[in-house]
Amino acid sequence: MDSDIAYENFDLFIGYGPQEGIYRAKVQRSPAGNANIDFVLPFSQEEVANILWEGMGASRNYGSQQASGERPDVEALGRSLFAAVFDGAVGLKLAENQAIAEKSKTGLRIRIQIDPCLPALADLPWEYLATPRGDFLARSSLTPLVRYLEVGCGEALTPVRPPLHVLAVLSNPKDVTRLEVDKEWQRLREVTSPLEERGLLRLKQLENPTPARLRKALRGQVNVLHFVGHGFFDDSLELGGLVFEDENGGPKVVTAKEMAELLQDSRTLRLVFLNACEGAVSGRSDSFAGVAQGLVQRCVPAVLAMQFPISDPAAIALSREFYSALADGYPIDAALSEARKAVMEAGGPLEWGTPVLFSRSDDNRLIEMPTGDARPVIERQPWEPETILIEGGTFLMGSDHGEGIPEHETPQREVFLPDYRIGRYPVMNCEYEVFLREAKRSANPEMRWDGNSPFRGEERHPVTGVTWCDAMAYCYCRWLSEVTGRRYRLPSEAEWEKAASWGREMQTGEQGRRPEQSDNFPGQAVGTGSAAMSQATERRRYRRLTRRRQRLWRRGPDGQRAGVGALALAALPLSTRGWARDRGWCVAADRRPDGASGRFVQVEAG
Repeated sequence: MDSDIAYENFDLFIGYGPQEGIYRAKVQRSPAGNANIDFVLPFSQEEVANILWEGMGASRNYGSQQASGERPDVEALGRSLFAAVFDGAVGLKLAENQAIAEKSKTGLRIRIQIDPCLPALADLPWEYLATPRGDFLARSSLTPLVRYLEVGCGEALTPVRPPLHVLAVLSNPKDVTRLEVDKEWQRLREVTSPLEERGLLRLKQLENPTPARLRKALRGQVNVLHFVGHGFFDDSLELGGLVFEDENGGPKVVTAKEMAELLQDSRTLRLVFLNACEGAVSGRSDSFAGVAQGLVQRCVPAVLAMQFPISDPAAIALSREFYSALADGYPIDAALSEARKAVMEAGGPLEWGTPVLFSRSDDNRLIEMPTGDARPVIERQPWEPETILIEGGTFLMGSDHGEGIPEHETPQREVFLPDYRIGRYPVMNCEYEVFLREAKRSANPEMRWDGNSPFRGEERHPVTGVTWCDAMAYCYCRWLSEVTGRRYRLPSEAEWEKAASWGREMQTGEQGRRPEQSDNFPGQAVGTGSAAMSQATERRRYRRLTRRRQRLWRRGPDGQRAGVGALALAALPLSTRGWARDRGWCVAADRRPDGASGRFVQVEAG
């Protein structure tokens, strides 16, 4: 399905009918108009609830129980529920809207709103609604199903631009059933790492997940809160909640109300993903007693929670496909429909109906996908340097005064930059060779090529021996700009340093990996400018920069090291090599007071 597809809303309100035991389904808004019908449930609410909960292996009171082994016939259940609610005029109106959506090539979002005075009705598994021919509405991204809650508070869901900031809270307190949170974290990392590589998502773990630490973390940029841990709902107390850790590592129960108060002041939070049992369960006398419902009532725009226990394979498939579809530009509900298909393949045959989406948004757009060169990944020519998008914003540039800190590195200060792109790897010999051939120029002797071509086997090595003038607008950058239609230039010092800090933030726990030693150590002379500096002096500077800025290490195409011992015209900005305007060749990286470094080729977004 096209991720840019538009959706129309089919709003269905279910409330009291004219007398006890009769309910009224009313189409409040749809492209084809309104309709209503009175209906009677074809089954006992307690009967269907008990069958489902027993079949799913869940307990209504703190924890799980052994599943009966009997598989509930959810298709028959879904057909019966559909036949009751979508009978007569309401069913005809749904068919009309589906025909309109098919003709206009749009989707039809099914938003079900249950009267808050009917919490037992809200507890039914509406996700299993099935048409007479057995098509489950919620399992198609063309007809995603949402539990719509109209609470009249705060702003509805507003999209954010990539990357999506995800905070993982993995709670595993002592004295309760232990969870394999290390494996959970590793799985979540594996699920999201391809999206991080594309600059679409940033994942961070909350260490020692206490309520106080979460409150502090929410002062920063958090778009999605992903909770993994114990959840519960107690019918006798009409109380739902989550289990966090206290300062000593023991269990700390946070009720639905307390959790809502904890999150309600976050201005960046858009979605809460609750990978915990019974997070979507509501009270039999209070529709908002459950965790998910309580969060939406307290102005969290959307909550994805589980109404039954979910197996590990199903949970992994759910997270992987859900975040992947989000990064592709799908709305939350359509992304969940895509994830349901993956859960059906990886988990049990019924687990695809376990996730429930509660929302108060009209369109459920979580990510606003940029266009043109502002996209995280852009199309490029084979010889065009690969670039990554650096998100604009304020960052700390420079260093505080201290021993061994050069004066021109100080003071540390806040600097704002808009979005921009910067090269991911060094420009390779084969890429630079295209420029020389098309521009009818000759390779510099210092490049140490075989005439006007690199030696065999070195085509994908970083290009070296390129002068500042060759790299700047007079030659390479100017040529790239003309043939691609993008504006290439060398970045400022601020752009270079922000990109370096951006790379560090992408790593787990903010712990960068130090560059490994190699035969191609940056202290080696490269070009005439570098030869003027002793290896000992350059090595000390290299180690100081590496230690202070915690440079990460990345490998470029074919495993080539990024920017080590080479003039990198375009590189992941984590090398300590670069140009200075008053020298023609490679020298150790150094801050320039005017902010004009010449380290890497960069292409602007927009």
